[in-house]
Amino acid sequence: MVKDDLKRGFLTRSIHIGSALALSSLIGSHALANNDFDDYKSSMSAGLFSVEDEFAQYKKAYAKAYRDYQEEISQFWSEVELSDSKTWVDYNSAMDVKRVFDFSKNEIRISVQGHKLESFTPADTEREILKALNLGLAKAYRIDPVLAQIVGGQEPLSQRKIMAADKSLAAPLAKAALLQRKAGKKGDLLIITAKLPKDSLSQRADTFLPSVQKSADKWQVSAPLIMAIMHTESAFNPLARSHIPAFGLMQIVPKSAGRDASRLVFGEERLLVGRDLFEPETNIEMGAAYLHILDTQYLKGITDPASRQICVIAAYNTGAGNVARAFTGTSSIKKALPLINRLSSQQIYAHLRSKLKYEEARNYIKKVTELLPHYL
Repeated sequence: MVKDDLKRGFLTRSIHIGSALALSSLIGSHALANNDFDDYKSSMSAGLFSVEDEFAQYKKAYAKAYRDYQEEISQFWSEVELSDSKTWVDYNSAMDVKRVFDFSKNEIRISVQGHKLESFTPADTEREILKALNLGLAKAYRIDPVLAQIVGGQEPLSQRKIMAADKSLAAPLAKAALLQRKAGKKGDLLIITAKLPKDSLSQRADTFLPSVQKSADKWQVSAPLIMAIMHTESAFNPLARSHIPAFGLMQIVPKSAGRDASRLVFGEERLLVGRDLFEPETNIEMGAAYLHILDTQYLKGITDPASRQICVIAAYNTGAGNVARAFTGTSSIKKALPLINRLSSQQIYAHLRSKLKYEEARNYIKKVTELLPHYL
C-alpha cells in the first residue's frame, strides 16, 4: 500500500523531463464512471486524458540517456551489458569493474579488467561478492547514470537490499565461485561467477509477500496472481526495467498501466516515472490496481471467473484491446464478449495461445498460468 505521505503527492515533485500530470478530480471521477473499455477508449480519443506528450518526452530522454551510456561503456568493454527486466548491471566510476545481478540465472557475475588483476586474491573475490550482496536499492538507484540523468536525485528510496541475502553467504559463495580469464578491451579480464543458493528466488519473493497481500486485499485481487506476474515480469528484481520503458517488479508502463492505476489510486491521472516505480510497495500497488481495473472494468463482461482471469493475464501484458482483437479482429471488447462467453476457460486459453498477435503475449499467459500453482 502506498504510504500516506506518498498519497499526498510524492509524484508531484518535479523531474527533469516532465512533471507528474494531475488532472482535475472531476475528470478523474468521470474516468472511473466509464466502466466499459470501449467508452474509455472513446474518452481518450476525445482528449480527456492526455499524457502522450509528457510520456513521449520522458521516453525520448530515457532512450537518449540509455544510448549515451551504452556508447560510454563500449569505449571500455567489448561486451556491453545494460540493465533489463531480469538483470541489473553496475559499472564502477573507473569503468574497470562490472557487476551483473542475473535474477533469471540466479547468479552474480563480476568482471574485473586491467591493472587490478595482478593483485587479485581470494579475499578480493569475497569482498566483491559481499559488495554485491550488500547493495541497497537506494544506492543502486543513485549510481545508475541512466536514471540519474532523466530523473535526478530525490529523497531516499526504500532501504531494501537488491537481493535478499545474508552477509554470511559471501565467504561460501566466493569459495565456490567460478573464475575465468579472457582478453578484454582494456587488457586481461577476470570474470567471477557466483551461483546464489537455490532458494534465493523464493527468498526474494518472500520479502515482498506482506506488500502483495496488503495490495491484494485492498484491490480485491488474487495474491497468487500478483506473485506469478511479478515472477514472470522481473523474477523479483526491484530494479527491473525495459526499453518500452517499463519499470519495477511488475513492469509498470507509465503510459498505460501506470496511467490507469494512478487515476484509481490517487483519484487523478499522473505520469508515473521510474523513480516512483522502483519503490516496491508503490510498484506492487500500481500493478494490483491495474489488475483490479482489468478485472472489474475492462473485462467485467466475461462471465466465467476462470476465463476472465486468463484474459486479465493476457491483457496485463498486451492490453485489453489486443485480447479482443484475438477474437474479432477489432479492439472492441463489446464485440468480443459474446464469443468469449460461449467458450470454456480451456478453450479461451487455447485460443489466446494461438491467436494473440504477439509471441511474447502468447508465451506470457503460459508462463503466468504455470507459475500460479506455486503461489497458492
